[in-house]
Amino acid sequence: MNIRAPKNVRFECQRCARCCGDTPHRGRIIYLLESEVKKISKKTGLKPLEFASPISGLGNFKYKMKKRNGVCIFLKNKACQIYDIRPTVCRLYPFLVSKNDGGLVFEVSEDCPGIGLGAPLTQEHFKHMAELAKSIIKLR
Repeated sequence: MNIRAPKNVRFECQRCARCCGDTPHRGRIIYLLESEVKKISKKTGLKPLEFASPISGLGNFKYKMKKRNGVCIFLKNKACQIYDIRPTVCRLYPFLVSKNDGGLVFEVSEDCPGIGLGAPLTQEHFKHMAELAKSIIKLR
């Protein structure tokens, strides 16, 4: 698979939780696969419509996460309450992924304060993320 990723990018999560909600510059939407909604429902005991809203027309995504006061309803004290089963889009952040000529293109979300910190990310890191991204992006 062809993977186009930014070169010499550094990232280290700052545990700021900015990725879990709206910022002054951008509203966040956490899109969900049906399989993710089922896992979250099973783990939390919540019915899907208690934490997700149905959507259509976005490929494999069938829901979006509900927010409370502009942040994901599973964020409590800057900690994700479903971290071990968090959605794929959350696992990929601070990178945005799109399809291009049968491959994947990774772009950096510049509003993340962890960008530019830590060790440079390797091609292996992006290969791992590409495997995750396959569940949300249909490739030829």
